[in-house]
Amino acid sequence: MKTHTWKRQTGLSLVELMIAIALGLFVAAAMVSLFINSKQNYRLNENMSRLQENARFAVSFITRDIRMADYRECVTADHRNDAISGQNDTGLNGSDLVTVIWQSNTCDAATAIETTIYSIQTGSTGGPSLFRSVNGVDTELVEGIENLQILFGEDTDNDNVANYYVDAASITDWTQAISIRFTMIARTLDAGLTISGDRVTRNFTSTITLRNRIP
Repeated sequence: MKTHTWKRQTGLSLVELMIAIALGLFVAAAMVSLFINSKQNYRLNENMSRLQENARFAVSFITRDIRMADYRECVTADHRNDAISGQNDTGLNGSDLVTVIWQSNTCDAATAIETTIYSIQTGSTGGPSLFRSVNGVDTELVEGIENLQILFGEDTDNDNVANYYVDAASITDWTQAISIRFTMIARTLDAGLTISGDRVTRNFTSTITLRNRIP
């Protein structure tokens, strides 16, 4: 009859222990990396959603007010020389400024003047924001808007089509400005979303016709 001799478990060797520790560290590192990547993707997606929402909000406000340029309660054939105007590189980060004027609630040309100015200034959080001034009262409208560049479409042959787009300094007759093209740069509110650690930015461009100057 053949007998078997059983060896008792004497524990792990040093090599086996080191291999087990290395595998454990590898798995832990993979889990940590997965968690960090998931969190970073979540931050990026959340910031991009807020960026697009802020940009849509800003574009809608600017568009609505610019379309009111040269509005009168009582229709007249003439145009206000100052109904639309602008200034180059006067805002934060070299941004442009646009001023819109219209009248409401009266036929008296000397009353009920609404003057609205859009500009980029430093906001309450220390970053750039879109500001809207109505009759001298400033309001921080949208945060995360870092630049606004504005071109004016000038109609020089009275065919109600802009012949060219130029900046404010190049306008020869403001009554011939019949449209505006603006480019707005919006950025994410959080930094550290790219490999270089910067914020993500997106450009938004829109062209608006001054309908009160078009028959």
